[in-house]
Amino acid sequence: MIYKLNDLQRHQLSQLVHSQKAAFLGHDSYRRFGARFPLHIKFTHSLNPQVFMPGQGAFCYVHRPVMGNGLVFAEISVPPAEDLSTTALTTAVYDLNDPMTIDYSGLDAFVVLIGLEGSCSLTDNNGTTISFQEGETMLISAITKTIKTEGTIKFLEVYM
Repeated sequence: MIYKLNDLQRHQLSQLVHSQKAAFLGHDSYRRFGARFPLHIKFTHSLNPQVFMPGQGAFCYVHRPVMGNGLVFAEISVPPAEDLSTTALTTAVYDLNDPMTIDYSGLDAFVVLIGLEGSCSLTDNNGTTISFQEGETMLISAITKTIKTEGTIKFLEVYM
């Protein structure tokens, strides 16, 4: 399943994790974090990038918007109580102009997609289609096997 994080309120995300458990988070994340969403995602827009200080142990992606001034920082981290040495975040940036199918069948984890530029449609292996554009954050559940993109989009992919 694909979910727009922008459309979910905090309690709705908690309900998803609580009701779907490992099917949403993946078995390892559910074992380690229980019914808590295991990532903190924070966006900061700064006209003066020298004042931005990411938190300790956080992955930070810097993006210069096509239109406008300043920089956008995406800061992604695990909760402070966790041992960061055992938590690896895997990241990639996709810059797509042609349709592409991304295979998650070998991954037992949820995936976060952060739209940086452009827009596309995402279709999962169950046929669910959702629009995805710059400024939106998508959550892909652990049971999702493939995502097909159609459109022109640049996005950041993150999973544990």
